[in-house]
Amino acid sequence: MRVRLSRLLIFTSRNGQLVCDDPVNHRQFALRPAVWDLLPHYTVWAQPREADTHVVKQLLESGLLIEEGSPEHRREDELGPWRTWGTAATYFHLATRTHDSERFVTAAEDTARLREKGEQEPQPEPFKRYGTEPVTLPAPDPLPMELTQALRRRRTTRRFAARQPVGLRQLSTMLHWAGGVQHRVDLPGFGVSLLKASPSGGSRHPIEIYPVIRSVENVRPGLYHYAPDVHGLEPLREEPLSDEEILHWCGDQSFVARAPVLFLYTAVLERSAWKYPMGRTYRAIYAELGHVSQTTYLAGTALELGVFFTAALRDETVERDLGVHWNTEIPLGVSGFGTPDEEEAERQAAMLDGGPAGFSYPRDAWDGLG
Repeated sequence: MRVRLSRLLIFTSRNGQLVCDDPVNHRQFALRPAVWDLLPHYTVWAQPREADTHVVKQLLESGLLIEEGSPEHRREDELGPWRTWGTAATYFHLATRTHDSERFVTAAEDTARLREKGEQEPQPEPFKRYGTEPVTLPAPDPLPMELTQALRRRRTTRRFAARQPVGLRQLSTMLHWAGGVQHRVDLPGFGVSLLKASPSGGSRHPIEIYPVIRSVENVRPGLYHYAPDVHGLEPLREEPLSDEEILHWCGDQSFVARAPVLFLYTAVLERSAWKYPMGRTYRAIYAELGHVSQTTYLAGTALELGVFFTAALRDETVERDLGVHWNTEIPLGVSGFGTPDEEEAERQAAMLDGGPAGFSYPRDAWDGLG
């Protein structure tokens, strides 16, 4: 018989003790110093040493060690995509995976918990403000397209008309639907909750929008923060961002720097964590990003703008340029939009009428089609 350490376990140091975290079974246990010394021997398949027989038996029973050829061994060899996604992604998924015996609290229990918590710990503010004088946006225009049409016409656009700026009212309308407040609901004992066009768990709305203005009528190019409470733009950097900066933000994707407007999305973690203090909430934040980016797609389509989304970000760079830290506010992704290039608009229209299906590419060195 040969044994080795399970590859699904995580080891951490806590208060002078080595702690083993078993995410598959949602267990944690401290290891005696005597166990620490024998672990390196079993990082690869090995015959148990005679002196280790008793401890190895205990570690096999606990799942810390697995036997070669066992069901546990086969499970680890059949990780599929998790093998290429790496230890951190696998660990996060398993640690937030719910079991058959999981108990979910009732709405009444949760209400009681939150009311008690609210008396001791005020809720995070639903709005983030930087304190700069906001640029007031005009009232949004009505969307001139039915939902059925917008859904059928929605495409990703990576080719934009050069020297054709986005209109100020178009920008205002995009922000109104992507992040604007549609309703406010006063809940006794909980304060005011916001309702937006995209759903958010518990109406927490952690997502912030930082517009990067490159070519918009009557708006100075620069980096802004959208303040939905006043429907305005707070200037953070009133000078153009270079193509090189934007490309470095967004994984060197050439088409990103050609969009007249970018919406950089982040999440203020405490808004969601206040109500949902569990790791699974991190999953929900990314689901909410999908809701918001799709709303941006549909609003842009209705305004006859081309839209794209990308999650390829250099987080550290974006955090530094926005002045945020990963323990409180995290970058999520970017939507970009503008008037489609004429050839691209014709291609999409033909596809809508039954023409050949295809994808939008910038046709340059980045995608290898140029």
